[in-house]
Amino acid sequence: MATNLRIRSLTVSTNRASHAFDFTSPLTFVTGTTTMGKSTLLMLIKHAFGGNAALTPAVVQHVTYVDLGIQAGESSLILRRRIGADSGVVEIIEPGSHLVQHTWAVSPTPADGPSISRFLLEALGIPVERVPTSRTGINSRTVALTFKDIFRYCFLQAKEIDRSVVGHLDTTNINPKRIAAFELMFGLTDSELVELKRQRGIARDRAKQLDEDASAIDRFIRDTGIADNDELRARRMDLVQQLAAAQDKLRAIRDEVAALTSAEEDRRAELSEALTASKKRHEEADLLAVTVRGREAALSQLRLDLAKAERRSTAVGLLAPFDFATCPRCMQDLDGREVAETDCRLCCQPLALVDVEDVHASDQNADRMRAQIVETETLLHADNIALEQARLTARHTDLHLDTLHREYDQATASATSPRIEAVAQLSRQAESLRHGIDETGRHMQMWRRLDQVRAEAAAHRKTDRQLKVDITEREKTLRARGAQLDDISAAFTDEVNRIGIPTDGTARIDPDTFLPLVGDTAFENLQASGGGASTALNIAYHLTLLTTALDHPNILLPSLLIIDSPRKAIGTVDRDRELGSRIYARLAILAEAYKDRIQLIVADNDIPAELATTRNTIVLTSERSAVPGVTNTGVGEGQRVEDL
Repeated sequence: MATNLRIRSLTVSTNRASHAFDFTSPLTFVTGTTTMGKSTLLMLIKHAFGGNAALTPAVVQHVTYVDLGIQAGESSLILRRRIGADSGVVEIIEPGSHLVQHTWAVSPTPADGPSISRFLLEALGIPVERVPTSRTGINSRTVALTFKDIFRYCFLQAKEIDRSVVGHLDTTNINPKRIAAFELMFGLTDSELVELKRQRGIARDRAKQLDEDASAIDRFIRDTGIADNDELRARRMDLVQQLAAAQDKLRAIRDEVAALTSAEEDRRAELSEALTASKKRHEEADLLAVTVRGREAALSQLRLDLAKAERRSTAVGLLAPFDFATCPRCMQDLDGREVAETDCRLCCQPLALVDVEDVHASDQNADRMRAQIVETETLLHADNIALEQARLTARHTDLHLDTLHREYDQATASATSPRIEAVAQLSRQAESLRHGIDETGRHMQMWRRLDQVRAEAAAHRKTDRQLKVDITEREKTLRARGAQLDDISAAFTDEVNRIGIPTDGTARIDPDTFLPLVGDTAFENLQASGGGASTALNIAYHLTLLTTALDHPNILLPSLLIIDSPRKAIGTVDRDRELGSRIYARLAILAEAYKDRIQLIVADNDIPAELATTRNTIVLTSERSAVPGVTNTGVGEGQRVEDL
């Protein structure tokens, strides 16, 4: 039985007004003259479901949001989606209170995260699956089936009604998911089979990658001339034995040197004491040098301060008695300068009276600085003498240390010199042997890696073979369901005959692509037949899937079909108009037969009068267009939303 998906109402809101459109009937017609918004209304339904709808400038400029009332499974829901910058989410509105119950992302991050698509699929009872991008499942790449993929089977858009069946011409993006959605909805596959194919794809991809890695390692081994494993093991054993012998000789020589030099411990102790004394004397000399530099800096500062004090005292004593009548620099007359009595006529600064006591205090300060200079010079002289003595002592200590070094070297030369070259040679030999052992180990590891990669590849191929068996068994289990493809094909033939679509050959459904055929002619090659046959066949195909889903259990196709502008490509000659009338009559028969189990929504300019007056019909006019307050919802006179 088809999953229950029905549209109850669509409310279009602007900043000034809102229109509510009723879709509760099994069959609803949307009609009106061009640019009144028939396709716009259907696109707003698609937009509310979270789809990528073509929205006209009138919608973008005026509509703020749309509310779509639906029945999804057992749930009555109101979906609200805004227009513009805030359209990235769909809000679930509580009926009655109009409070937001939940907010779902349209394009979540990550891609398989919570979203309006996942919410709607779960409400409809349709599994949320990831399916292989390849029909046969020969790779590990998968893609998530979304509500958009299911909704494509529910919406025949005007732009594609005469040229494409559920987007089958888009072989890169839409068509693989179209096939996967068909298999899932019609029970030709299930979660277990999808997972088996995905696991097989992973095993095959991994085995292929490991085979490539093994080939690359093998080429590298051959190109670099690496020996085989047996030769490498023998070579490594020989190198290990040579290294052990070299290390034994090296230890023996070092033991001899240690025995010969043990008698020189007293001399080494004396040498150590001399080294410590020399270091201490140099530290003392360095400390005195720092003291001398500090004394010299202090003495220089005192002399500088004394010179400043003497110049100030001299200037005050010599210049204070004078009253300048002219500027001593430029010789200009100062008598005519207007200066306050409290300011200097020469520099215009406030006058400071020369106090005899200040002058006397300044002289006393200069005397103190002279005494400090004499004292500092005395201390500096003493420090220089001490520094020179310390440096002399340090030189004597260094001479003693050099003497002890020479005596120690002469005493130990006979014990160590002949053996130094032997130690160096054995050390170089040992290092070379260790390098050879490491290189041999790396080569052996490369062979082990090659064996490991080949073993892993074989294990994945074994897994691939087992999964192939499991897939075959699962497909046998599902084969009984596959028999209903014959029923669908027969129902399609019957539907074409009921509508009276002129065909050159028997109409059927391809069991491999699930697309309509006429004889052996594919759908996209039927355009030349004229008379709107492609459009009529596309409608018949969707009606067949819908009625089959309603009549058979375990089919998950939603019970909704929206058809936009079916007369668009049918034509206007008498026989074409008769074909259009037969299509409309068939829609009415199906709506009457299935009643509330089905929902058909058709938008068109030319609805047969006998149907428009007896069925739920939404008539769009300039006073009540798809967008409240906008008399032209298209993009220009005569243009339609499907042209966007």
